[in-house]
Amino acid sequence: MVTEREGVLLVKKFTESKLSGRKFCLKNGIKRSTLRYWIERADELAYGKDVNFFELVLGGENKC
Repeated sequence: MVTEREGVLLVKKFTESKLSGRKFCLKNGIKRSTLRYWIERADELAYGKDVNFFELVLGGENKC
């Protein structure tokens, strides 16, 4: 499992490599989905956003 710090460093390494995502992933033995995840996550971390998930119930029964 990739830690937050490793993920951010991975994105930095990718950015500095000037390679396409596909070539970078092949060269570094990682999945493209992993790279995409960390690119998005690094953006969130840069803006100080936390990712939260909430259950959303639409319609359903009235439990009064």
